[in-house]
Amino acid sequence: MFSALSGDVPLVGRKALITAIEQAVREADVYGAFVYGEIGTGKSAMARHLHARLQGEFVPFLLSPASALVTIPYGALAPFLVEASSADMASPLAVLRRVMAFLRTRAAGRRVLVLVDDAHLLDDDSSHLLAQLVTSRTIALAAFARPITPVSDELASLCRDGLLERFEVGPLGSADALDLCRQVLGGPIVRGASERLRDEASGNPLFLKAILDEALARGSLIRPDGVWTLDVEEVALPASLLDLVRSIALGLNEIERKAFDLVALAGVVAFNDLVRLTSEGAVSSLLDEGLIRSVWEDPAYATQAYSLYGRIGLSLVPVGRSSSLHDELRSIVGPGGNLPASAVIRDVLWRLDCGEQVPDEHLLQTAESALAGLDARAALRCVSAVRNENLLGLADILRASALMELGRTTESRSAADRCPEATVGPKQVAAAGILAVRQVVADGEDPVALTDVLDWWSSCIRSWKEGPLPAERGSPAEEDPALTPLRAGEGPPSADAVRECEHHLVVARAFSWNILGEYSRTVEVLAGFVTEGHANHRVTVLAEATLAEALGALGRGVEGRRHSLAAVAAAGRHQQPIPDLHRGAFLRHVSLLVHSGDFRAAEEALATYTPGESRDYFFIGGGLAVVDAVLDARRGFFREALAKLGPALASLRVSDQEALLPYALGVTAWTAAALGEISVSTQCSRELAVLRHRGSRQYELLGRAFDAAARALLRADDASVHTLSGLALAARRHGWSSAEKDILELATALGDDQAPHQLRDVTVAVEGMEAEVLHHYASALVRRDAKSLVIAGDRAEVLQKYLLATDACRRAMDVYGMQGDARSKRVLAAVLRRRQSHIDGGLAEEAYDSDGTTPLTSREKEIALLAIRGLSNREIARALTVSTRTVEGHLYRIYVKLGISRRDELTAELETVLRAT
Repeated sequence: MFSALSGDVPLVGRKALITAIEQAVREADVYGAFVYGEIGTGKSAMARHLHARLQGEFVPFLLSPASALVTIPYGALAPFLVEASSADMASPLAVLRRVMAFLRTRAAGRRVLVLVDDAHLLDDDSSHLLAQLVTSRTIALAAFARPITPVSDELASLCRDGLLERFEVGPLGSADALDLCRQVLGGPIVRGASERLRDEASGNPLFLKAILDEALARGSLIRPDGVWTLDVEEVALPASLLDLVRSIALGLNEIERKAFDLVALAGVVAFNDLVRLTSEGAVSSLLDEGLIRSVWEDPAYATQAYSLYGRIGLSLVPVGRSSSLHDELRSIVGPGGNLPASAVIRDVLWRLDCGEQVPDEHLLQTAESALAGLDARAALRCVSAVRNENLLGLADILRASALMELGRTTESRSAADRCPEATVGPKQVAAAGILAVRQVVADGEDPVALTDVLDWWSSCIRSWKEGPLPAERGSPAEEDPALTPLRAGEGPPSADAVRECEHHLVVARAFSWNILGEYSRTVEVLAGFVTEGHANHRVTVLAEATLAEALGALGRGVEGRRHSLAAVAAAGRHQQPIPDLHRGAFLRHVSLLVHSGDFRAAEEALATYTPGESRDYFFIGGGLAVVDAVLDARRGFFREALAKLGPALASLRVSDQEALLPYALGVTAWTAAALGEISVSTQCSRELAVLRHRGSRQYELLGRAFDAAARALLRADDASVHTLSGLALAARRHGWSSAEKDILELATALGDDQAPHQLRDVTVAVEGMEAEVLHHYASALVRRDAKSLVIAGDRAEVLQKYLLATDACRRAMDVYGMQGDARSKRVLAAVLRRRQSHIDGGLAEEAYDSDGTTPLTSREKEIALLAIRGLSNREIARALTVSTRTVEGHLYRIYVKLGISRRDELTAELETVLRAT
């Protein structure tokens, strides 16, 4: 049935599980392992891997039961019964003896391991006999099965009794899916592309490999600049998967097929409703076969086990049957139905598929929900069905927003331009204004263009306020202001609708100030605004995130973190999540952590990032990947950072809604320079040089600072260092304390003599532990205080600022060297080497002997180590088969080279230094 899906799939993401299984078959207190996993999760590959890996330790046998043999007694054990007669097969005891004799002969005294693939297909007799062998400890067992009702329950009962250790193999995580894609493609892939392919396959390795092969065959995967990325909006499914789902559907009875089709068409169905329309047995059968599952967030609802089952299942249902099933389901659920948001969207699309006319207002509301949930294609489908001319303006705005989400910026501009002025109301103005602001940023326009958008928005609000407005909300007959602007020509908008539009304008204006670098104005307006409380949840999230960004830029990172956490929590809360706002809030939160030097918190946030079912693949592959890479680079993990930045740049060149490309290019140039990747660094510098000014002015300045640092590192010229000084001065003039701090840290590391004085001054007013450490470090540099440099280095290491910790240690050694303190310098040499081990770039390399001494010869090192252990000269001579006089001569030269005068100064602390050299 699944032969069409056969093929080699890289075994990724299973190392820990395989190790645990190996441990289970070796242990004395259990008899082996029982591993459960759905089709395609790698069970067969693991069984084959273990069969090969454990050859020396065990005599392994691999059994693969087949569905055709389930009715044949001992059918699965045929490889063990090649010498059994028909008379033997009639006696269970004779069969047991034959099998034991076979194993004993082959084992020759070694332990036997039986691996059973597809153990759920074992016939009763085979399962019973294997259970006997396991409980008698004749064999160790590793069984792999799907989590469905097995033909025989014998081995599963051993698992329930604790005799076999139970394991479950689940879908691939993001990192493992990325690894599989890289292995299959033979090169890097944009993280957003691998994440999308993973979602299409629901994390199933076999399905993911099949989808990758299909995308390669169709040319959907392209490789600009050496990085693989997807070039299509809809990922094509391979024929092998289509055949798989068809064969599954054909194998179902009539009632089961009805339940399967209902879930495929509806996306989400309440289990109670599904049972009422089909039967409890049919639903249970689909659950047992792993074809449907409960929704993670709400177990009362059923959905497809794999999203591709739903995609393919839709194509298998004729329109007439689809319409009939929709009528049946709606007759039970009702017209509104208490459904999750995703199910409501799917219901509208289902109605459109059936040819039903959906009210225009409902289409627009559904499109808005789809956009909030990052389902841009569903939003496009809804707005394309709107017919009322008075609503086409809002429809075009929503269409433009959907096109922008899909990276089709030119089409998005065209759709927004078609919005008729005559139908403009508060809701339309707010939507159009927000869209226009986003387009200015994403298109790389001069940020000054934001002023025109905001002036137009403000004039609309002023015109409504100057004209007659209806009474405040409260009248029973009055409509929700959110719906008022949907109908043009029905009188002026309500005061509440205008007020809500104005609140959106306040936040949009603050956002534009942040882009322009006028952070103080943002704080002045939003600090009180966020405390007022707003009925519109979106206003609250946007205001908190925008305020957090401004506070962070002004060096008030601790205060900003409180607001960024509030924004992330509000956007991602369980009851009413807002995925389209969550991404921006999360990006600003992590960026604030990174540039405040709270690397552990940033790492934890990135590791636990869960966007839910709604994902922006451009964001995952672009902005989020950039911040992740900057975190690595600032810790000195340059190789890891560069591996992430290449694919991130490829994603940003396609869609860059946060205008991070200048910043990313500068960071990439710096990271590549640290690794000695001159061509990569030079290419990024050239691209940045011709890139027009775009996006956040502070982030653009930081990008150019990183680029200047890269040029200073590669060319060792003073001009680039002076450029850094000029950029730091520009940051100070604007009040961007955080950026000034970061630039001066770079300048100090690159040898600017004046930078430590400036870094000391700016960090006085910057919040956070990193600023305190930098202030301590800069102050120590200015005073040439070796002890304070050592303390600063220790504190920097705790913060994972390994570059700063290494630099502080090196400079402290320089001071000790000038003071003639060879002992302190030697002690720091071991610390320096340990810290350098964290850094994987050229910045960790030393231009001089880090302990300030002449290196010992191998013989001298050997003698010194023996002396440290307490051996006398005579004992050393005897151990090395040399004369005592030779040992004494070597010790004299050792004392001179290490800058000591007596044997008792050869202390244990030197052992680490000597072994490291």
